[in-house]
Amino acid sequence: MRTLLLVPFLTLLPALTAQAPTPRPVAETYPPAEEAVAKAPDDLTPTERDALARSLGARPQSRVLFDQTQADGTLWAIGTAWKASFDATGFTAIPFFGSQAPRNFPVRFELTQATVGGTALPLADGVPAVRGNQVRTARGGCTEVIDLALDQMEQSFVFDALPNRGAIAVDVRVDTELAASMLANGIRFGNEFGHVDYQKAVAVDAAGRRLPLAIEWTGNGVHMEIPASFVEQAQLPLVLDPVLNYWYGIASGQAVLQHDSDVASFQSLGGRTLIVYQRDFSAGDTDCWGVLFDGNLGLVQTDFTIDFTNANWKNVAVAAHNYSQNFLVVAEVETVLSWFIVGRTVAANAVVGAQFDIERDGVVGVPGNSFSPDVGSDPYYGPGRYTVVFMKRPNIFSNAQTIYYKQVNPAGTLVTTAPVLVDTNAQGVDRPSISKSCGQSNGQPAFWLLTWQRTWVGLSGDQEVWGRFVNWNGAIQGTSPFAIAFTPAEETAPSSGSPIDVNGTRYWPMCHEYATALGQPRDVNAKLLNSSGGTVAGFTVNTPVPGEDDREPEIDSDGTRFVVTRTNGTGVEAVTAAYLAASNTFRVEERTALITSGLDTYGETNICADYSGGGSMSPRYFLSFSEQSSNTFRLEVFGGWLPGQFFVPQTNPGGVTTMAVTGSPVIGQTVGFDVQPGPLAAVHIGTPNYIPLNALGCNCVQGVDPVATFLSPWSWTIPNNVVFVGLQFAAQGFHLTGTQCLGFIDLSQSVNFTIR
Repeated sequence: MRTLLLVPFLTLLPALTAQAPTPRPVAETYPPAEEAVAKAPDDLTPTERDALARSLGARPQSRVLFDQTQADGTLWAIGTAWKASFDATGFTAIPFFGSQAPRNFPVRFELTQATVGGTALPLADGVPAVRGNQVRTARGGCTEVIDLALDQMEQSFVFDALPNRGAIAVDVRVDTELAASMLANGIRFGNEFGHVDYQKAVAVDAAGRRLPLAIEWTGNGVHMEIPASFVEQAQLPLVLDPVLNYWYGIASGQAVLQHDSDVASFQSLGGRTLIVYQRDFSAGDTDCWGVLFDGNLGLVQTDFTIDFTNANWKNVAVAAHNYSQNFLVVAEVETVLSWFIVGRTVAANAVVGAQFDIERDGVVGVPGNSFSPDVGSDPYYGPGRYTVVFMKRPNIFSNAQTIYYKQVNPAGTLVTTAPVLVDTNAQGVDRPSISKSCGQSNGQPAFWLLTWQRTWVGLSGDQEVWGRFVNWNGAIQGTSPFAIAFTPAEETAPSSGSPIDVNGTRYWPMCHEYATALGQPRDVNAKLLNSSGGTVAGFTVNTPVPGEDDREPEIDSDGTRFVVTRTNGTGVEAVTAAYLAASNTFRVEERTALITSGLDTYGETNICADYSGGGSMSPRYFLSFSEQSSNTFRLEVFGGWLPGQFFVPQTNPGGVTTMAVTGSPVIGQTVGFDVQPGPLAAVHIGTPNYIPLNALGCNCVQGVDPVATFLSPWSWTIPNNVVFVGLQFAAQGFHLTGTQCLGFIDLSQSVNFTIR
């Protein structure tokens, strides 16, 4: 036995000048986007189909986790019902009293004295060291050992040598605001939210002899003694082993509340996708966890911690860096009357880097509290940077607010210590957002789009959406912010998308909530901006339903089209849209309802495009959202359309010639055709047709009106242009060593397909 620290176990599922107001335009109205005809679904691989609707956050923690946010910092550990920190003189246990508990109620244990026969043993500061599931701290005269299990901690004082064989006395100081009360064999520390019990002390020698001991409460700690009669006969090492036990009492049955996920992806190493989310250890202590997947959404690392200290991590966001093959997770950290922005990198194997301050009053940056970070990255396959945008308030008594950004190296260091001012407003700004990527250059501006919510100075409470561009190297664009949504209506909750290229011109999609007045049901509007910040076109993303409140929009692009996600509280929808430059309109190419059960409540959507994390064109997106009733998350791979089959067989000549078809007929993607068997094989490509060849003395059917013929195998990369969407094609293979037609030609089955 060791000294047992066992805490309550609960089930875990869980510098610009102020601008004068301008005349107010009329409220914006958006036409609905053109709805395309029903699209054939994508042919995702079986692995991807299996990964659809993957539930996250419901798996129980499988092992005790350790962390040091700095190389020389405090050691932390977490189980399923406790977290604890270890230092040179003791440890602090924080029992889980439920996510609804107003804050943490830590219990600090510190060995203050150990005597043998009245002689005090030297007590030195030690360095906690992890050995398996133990934390061992050499204190000079004894070693303090904490054995850790998912639902308990067990403390021991180990005496390997003694100066004499007199009685051993140990005094442990206990610091806690929990009230102490006596039990028959120990002490209880508790309040209305839960309690822990320190009891059942026992002495154990190397031969296995045991002696129960009394525990005395001194008013500020506990006192325990091993009598000289036992010490005289003991074989060393001798262990003093009280038990800090737990009860399933007051806080039992409460799940750890989980919420607010974000997702990012890079294309290197075959792909990595990281979802991060928040867990409430208490109302004043939110932790950050992650799950890492490969390119097919196979698990690389199941639930792991990004922060589980007593720091309160809020508003967590993540981006991915393709060249450096890592992620940057940023968060707003709340302490007593202080808010600041921190970051940690996550490697491709889920190894978490040291925590560093991005913006913190008195440490780095400019004075004031900092809130609501968001982060974007550079998909260029070469040295690049993360850009972190955040809101700052000079002090807790001021409404004046500002938007800043700062760049971070992928190694987890700051490019510059001073942030760049984006916007300042005496009435307030909030909800900053940055596009997931600044886009591949391709001869076009590699800009991040920054958007935020701003209170109009002429009408208290009237919220608008403003924006600004930042170049990949951190240079801010233009001399002032530009208005994106600026009407008497309420425009809130903006989300910035990665850029798209249409006919050689670069645009930036964004979306936001729109309500006619404060408190009224919201719709979701999308806009396309040019490089000067002007609005090119816009449309209402949702199908308006009277009284339905559509909200929480998020957006990203695959370089050609874009997807907007939103929720109405009971369901989640992903809408794929393309911009048609010739008509200056939008075409909705798919509406995909992500509702998986009518028994749950869905929300907190987030999205990133595969292409925004690399240079290879890809139609895939990764969507995360919460199932709030079941306290879990879902991560889905989404192709901009429903999954299914693209290629439709049309004719069957009945011979032995076959044509294997691979890939997806999607703009920017590659399809392949391979005709077997035999040499001199080729592929007809053209439009669908049906031409019986009976006149040639066979029952063959030509299923293609050919436009071109290519030797097999042949692959075709479909141009990355939305004008190709909806075009119908057909393909058919043949070879010149067959017997079906004219005695020397064999035909394969033909397939029809539509470009998506």
